[in-house]
Amino acid sequence: MNHFTGSIALVRHPEHLENQWLAHWDARQKHYDFVTAERLDDESFRECLDREIAWVLDIRRDKDYIICSQARLHLDFPVELEMEATFFVVEFYIADLYGKSGRASVELNKQLRWLSSDEVLSGQTSDGVPVNPSLVELLSKADVIAWHMQ
Repeated sequence: MNHFTGSIALVRHPEHLENQWLAHWDARQKHYDFVTAERLDDESFRECLDREIAWVLDIRRDKDYIICSQARLHLDFPVELEMEATFFVVEFYIADLYGKSGRASVELNKQLRWLSSDEVLSGQTSDGVPVNPSLVELLSKADVIAWHMQ
């Protein structure tokens, strides 16, 4: 069984808060994903995510985004997908873009896309592009974002 210990960023849209989430394109896996950070030995769950948000989204630490000081949720459980099980120890953190430069940088980055809660939880975008199945499973089990059927 594989093992993952780390954090997942729930980056909220500045105007659509709990209904749109920032995802990045994973060209290797060919799906959208949230910023996910594996925790190193000397890092907290929040610190590893702070490092990864800056790197993956190409924005500045302490200038372009804010991460909540408390995790929204901490979970430990196995997830089985496609004949492979992974045991997750994961924390979910809300993150918000801060300032004009952070927002502009994200909007100009073609590898990033705002996804609705419904797109994320259904496992695909409105135009049929997949969302990471492990992320969908984790978010469904964690219940940290809600469906917003319209």
